[in-house]
Amino acid sequence: GRTVRLTQNFRSQEPVVQWVNALFRQWLAADPDTDPDSDNAQAAYESMSAVWQANSCGDSPPTVWALGNEAMDALMGPIRQQEADEIGTLLHQIVSEPWDILDTEASEANGAETYRPARYSDICILMPTRTGLPDLERGLEEHDLPYRLESASLVFETQEIRDLLNCLKSIDNPADQVATVAALRSQAFACSDVDLAIHRERGGTFDYLDNPPTDASGPVVEGMTILHQFHQARIWESTQTLVDRFIRDRQLMEAATGHPRMREQWRRYRFLVEQAARFTNAGGGPLAKFLEWIDDQIQGRARVSDNPVPESDEDAVRVMTIHGSKGLEFPVVVLTGINSAPNRRSETVLFDRQNGRVEVGVGSRTDRIATPGYEKLLELDNRLSDDEKVRLMYVATTRARDHLVLSMRRPQRGGKSVADQIADYMDGHADMWKPVELKPGADPPIPVGAQVSHPDIDHSIEALSQWKLHRETMIAELGRPSFVAATALSSHDVDDKPEPTEPEPWRRGRAGTSVGRAVHAVLQSIDLATGDGVEYRARAQAVAEGVPDREDEIVRLTRVAVNSAIVRRAVESGRMWREVPVAAPVGKGSLHGFIDLLFEEDDGLVVVDYKTDAVSDSGLSDAMERYRLQGGAYAAAIGKITRKPVKEMVFLYLQPNREETLADLPGAMAEALDAAVAQMSA
Repeated sequence: GRTVRLTQNFRSQEPVVQWVNALFRQWLAADPDTDPDSDNAQAAYESMSAVWQANSCGDSPPTVWALGNEAMDALMGPIRQQEADEIGTLLHQIVSEPWDILDTEASEANGAETYRPARYSDICILMPTRTGLPDLERGLEEHDLPYRLESASLVFETQEIRDLLNCLKSIDNPADQVATVAALRSQAFACSDVDLAIHRERGGTFDYLDNPPTDASGPVVEGMTILHQFHQARIWESTQTLVDRFIRDRQLMEAATGHPRMREQWRRYRFLVEQAARFTNAGGGPLAKFLEWIDDQIQGRARVSDNPVPESDEDAVRVMTIHGSKGLEFPVVVLTGINSAPNRRSETVLFDRQNGRVEVGVGSRTDRIATPGYEKLLELDNRLSDDEKVRLMYVATTRARDHLVLSMRRPQRGGKSVADQIADYMDGHADMWKPVELKPGADPPIPVGAQVSHPDIDHSIEALSQWKLHRETMIAELGRPSFVAATALSSHDVDDKPEPTEPEPWRRGRAGTSVGRAVHAVLQSIDLATGDGVEYRARAQAVAEGVPDREDEIVRLTRVAVNSAIVRRAVESGRMWREVPVAAPVGKGSLHGFIDLLFEEDDGLVVVDYKTDAVSDSGLSDAMERYRLQGGAYAAAIGKITRKPVKEMVFLYLQPNREETLADLPGAMAEALDAAVAQMSA
């Protein structure tokens, strides 16, 4: 019956832990007005002690920072814009000064705290809600900062996904003319306001089921014709196929290549395609049901799991909600979006689960008709909500390992925000955190999409027509494939399906099935020498891929790979790389793919490809012939770019546990290069 208090913090540096203790000793104190024996009482805070002491640092040792710790006589909109601009300047400063962060691997190897300069990938921006995301994105774009969104609720808020959802809503419901107009104005159809106005003046409507006038033409009519075609196809195609085909047909992935952070654009489109795939695989139903399900995600009535494995080959700032950060840690945390007053919106119906009653209140706070117990239950509900927000701030501040930055810009009026409360509680503790001294560098680049006028540009209708003709000519000339995926060179008719034959850079080269992707992701992230972390990673990936009932199968297949002779050789080599992106010039284009496992021995490189499809012993020869060109392409590409000999190409079949070495590797490499050239010339 005794209470055990866990007070040892193994994550954060001592300055961060001391600051958190000073704040939450006051903020998480039990409410004296609440019965201590009640379940509603806030738990008292237990102070923590730190393992890391922040010793042997340079000029920017780990600490807690206040960014703009002052109340401003301004509205929330301008405050958020200034906050986003300051965060953009700060992120450049963190990397350029640079700030010191703990190098955990070197510290364990040296037996003493060792520090290194911070990179963008060491930084995470946390937000309690997605309200300020548009301003934050604009600030990061204007400062030309690499970043990626890692919470589903944030991805749903982006312009690309909103535009795509409007297109799908229009396809599902022709009567939703608001969605149709939004779809036409999106990047999928790129109709301008002038195009829409001209179409309307000619007597056209925005219901694509109406027959357009016989003389009607232009981008609006063309766009509504395409929407009509997809509307008819929705009856016969699954939601996954429809969403994926719409993105391909409108070339949204290709259009994203003009964006400075095209990988982030690809990631967002891939996210919605993956959601459609999970919905379809779960028997979710037609497009209308999928859109209802997505609306549940956006409104917070349900949640989806994000991919828990970060992309390790991209040096980018991570942006996520505080809820999405639970269980994670980051060397540098920037906490933003804490400057708005709490929303006191009253629910009409409240449930008193303790007494088994339902209380109802209708109307505003000053003019409300309610049942006798409604006001008291509403007060309790608000207090519990406030307590939950405090605990959420505890989660946010304890995600930081080395540096914690709190953006404290807030309005003077409008209620007491979280930033106001932190400032009040930390009054008198100025020695425990430091103000950030921003050092703006050169003028930021012109924001993406900004209009730049030039006196020599011809804006006439004739010039527009000439431009369109030139554009069509260029599209025809450049329309042939300029690259081919290694997986597209082989034929596949088994469960372990490869990437689609149309090359897509955003597919990370993992297997096409849910179990296959999960196994590849686990093998990418665990310790291959010991196999530690298999169960945890397998559980996370099973949930992420929507197959929690197949966790044991993922664990089994992963352990087959870890215990295989070829993986043991890779570990023993001391020079091993996983999920290696590779691209090599071939003909007039390039050959690309992802190598599951690559290692180097004294006499050359060894390429390993995991196969999760079930293959019988008698079918191994057919499988090897089927994958021959794919293996030859991997070996040829890595040999070209490293200029090192590739001595083996090994396929590791996990079902059964068999290792098969590709015979006549030089011949397979030559055949693969010839096949790639032929595909690009077709």
